Amino acid sequence: MTHQLLPITYDNIEAIAAAAFAKSRDCITAIRMDVLHNIQPLERVGFERLIKLIEARQIFKPEILEELDVQMDFLTREIDKGTTVHQHRDYDECNVSAPACWQETQTTERADELGRAMIMFFELYETLQAVHDLMHAQEALGALRQSL
Repeated sequence: MTHQLLPITYDNIEAIAAAAFAKSRDCITAIRMDVLHNIQPLERVGFERLIKLIEARQIFKPEILEELDVQMDFLTREIDKGTTVHQHRDYDECNVSAPACWQETQTTERADELGRAMIMFFELYETLQAVHDLMHAQEALGALRQSL
């Protein structure tokens, strides 16, 4: 399930923050359903750390963004391992369709499952970044007002 990010404005900051909590629960589900059984036990540590932070409702701490970034990088590499691109060419002189060559991408079931989780991670990351950006903007504006 994908969520549409609200316009990033001060009027929406509470709604965006609430959406981040919902998306964080989606991430827990994705980790448990699509990630953990597809990776080695030693590779689970970061994902388990994310689950603990989310379950403790600590999603706005800066370290969760760092952890999400690290785990998204890991997922990207693993998805790439399970993705193959096949080049096809039709050399038949009677072929009048264009183009005469095309690519077909195939993914393993593992890569598909990790890809589903990646979508959830990206949506949470994007939402958390929006909240952090708004908060930093408010802080910077407050400092600017104090200096005037």
